[in-house]
This record gives sequence, C-alpha cells and structure tokens, in this order.
Amino acid sequence: MDLRRAAKVIKDLGLPPYRLDQVRRAVFGHAVSSYEEISVLPMELRAELTRSAAILCLAPREVLVSPDGRARKAALALLDGKVVETVLLRPSPRRWTACVSTQVGCAFGCVFCATGRMGFVRDLTAEEITDQVLFWRRHMLREGLEGGVSNVVYMGMGEPLANYAAVAQSLKDLIDPRQHGIGARHVSVSTVGIPQGIERFAADFPQINLAVSLHAAEDELRSRLVPANRAFPLAELARALERYLGISSRKVLLEYALLAGVNDRARDADALVAFVRRLGRPELFHVNLILYNPTEASLRPTSELEARRFQDRLLAAGLKATLRQSLGADIRGACGQLVSERR
Repeated sequence: MDLRRAAKVIKDLGLPPYRLDQVRRAVFGHAVSSYEEISVLPMELRAELTRSAAILCLAPREVLVSPDGRARKAALALLDGKVVETVLLRPSPRRWTACVSTQVGCAFGCVFCATGRMGFVRDLTAEEITDQVLFWRRHMLREGLEGGVSNVVYMGMGEPLANYAAVAQSLKDLIDPRQHGIGARHVSVSTVGIPQGIERFAADFPQINLAVSLHAAEDELRSRLVPANRAFPLAELARALERYLGISSRKVLLEYALLAGVNDRARDADALVAFVRRLGRPELFHVNLILYNPTEASLRPTSELEARRFQDRLLAAGLKATLRQSLGADIRGACGQLVSERR
C-alpha cells in the first residue's frame, strides 16, 4: 500500500489528518483486507480510497505450500498482468522471513538462476515491492499462522541495486515504524556486485544488511557463472566492499552456490579465502554456502559430503562459513528457482 496516495485522497476530500492515522493503523497494524473493514472511516472516504489507493496493487494467482509448512511461494499478478513470485520461509519456530522480488525477470543472467534465464521485463515500483510483505502478513492472518513477518530479504526475482530508487523507497517504508516497522537489522539486500550501487547503499542504509552473490573468487570462473563480473570484475567489487566497510562496519554475507565440479574444488575454496583476506577485515565477512537448487541449467549440486569438506577448508583458514538450510525446493521456491511467464 502506498500511504502517500492515501494521504492525497484524504487531503483532496478536505478531511482531517487523523484519518490517515486510522488508515495506517488498520492496514499496517491489523492487516485489514479492505477499507470496508475500517468502520471508523466515513463511507465516502472508504469508497474513494478503494478507487484511488488500493491496499494491495497485486493479486495472488497461486500459493504453494511445502509439505512441512516451512515454505510458501506465491505467484502475484501486478496491475499490468505481469507476474512475480515471492516466498515466505520459516527458518525457525519463532521467525518468518519474506523473500521479495524487485524486478520482473532479471538482466544479469547468472547461469544457475531461473530468473536470469527469463531475461529482464521491467522494474517493480516501491509499492509493488512492499506489497509483497503486506500480502504475506494478510496471508498469515487468514491462515492462522502464529507470529508475523520478522525478517525481509531482497533475494527474489531481479537485481535490487539495478532498481535503486524504488528499492530505496521500499526500504524506507519497511523500516518506518509508522508503516511496516521492521527493524533495519532484520532486512537484507542481495546484489550480484554493482560497485556504485554498493557504495550508495552503504551511505543510505548503513544498518541494513548487505549480501553479495559471489559464487566464485577468480575472474574467469565468476565471469562464466555471473556475467556481471565482466563489467564489474572482482577487483572493482573488492574496492567497493572496502569502501562499504569504511562506512557501515556491518558484517557482509557472501553467497556461494556450490556447483559440482565447477566451483567446489579445493582451489576454489583457497581462492575464496584469498579474496576475503585481501579485503583486510575477514572477521566482517560470512560465507553462506548454498547447495545449488536445480533449474533448467545443465548443472549439478555439490554433494553434502563435498560441501562439508569445502566448508571445513574455509573454517580451517579462519573464515566464518555456514551451509545454508534449504527451504522451498519442493515447491521451486528456493534460491535461484523463482520465475514467471514472460509477457
């Protein structure tokens, strides 16, 4: 919901400002599904808000639920008919995480990512991004799921830093205590590594977490896996990360999808160690190892045994590294699997 649009409706009708607070509390505090539920509002205002400031600018086409109930994926139709996918994960009994998309498709073409294979269609607006969170909050209320959305990760479809203006506004709305009220340290933004975007992000949002999709620490290999590396090679990425740490001093997550026989060898682990050490502050980096989730690409995931060996090599060198628990693969909602029809 775009609260600014609702404010304009209220102002144009000549109504007092407290009406906006009533709307805000009902939408963000109680996750109402329609303005008709806000009985304290005049009927005229409810009708005009329904016409001009819809609570959600997207509608569910399909919601899939993992058998264990720990992952849910929704295909959401936007007003122009385009579709994005978003995921709700329950990594622990007390925590629900919404994984949101920032674009329809993606222009960066990472070879292991289903979204990258569909190409770029268009950017999402700030409202379309935050409405994914609001959708999940309403879904949880309707389904009787305990708790609320406590964390948000910008790791769905698209490259967030390539849609910076909308992403920045959506972040401000998410952490605004008068709206979604999610703590900045409970929000993470992932990028393939756009140097200027990283530096701008550090200056604008020093308390929000940064994740970098690394996947290889040697230029030739990373350029094959992450084509953005041809434009922004590792040396440029390293300089941007050094400047980022100079501004924020927040821990950076390095995402690394393990591909059998491609980037999971001992020398790949050693290259990763060397890359982190060159940055000068290895204690501020955490390597998040991900077993590749199958897409249409002709790649295979590293076995768990080999993944543990890779992790052990990083740990022995003094790096912090975990093997991420994968949720949602059974509904094609895991990392790299989000996709929608191109229109």
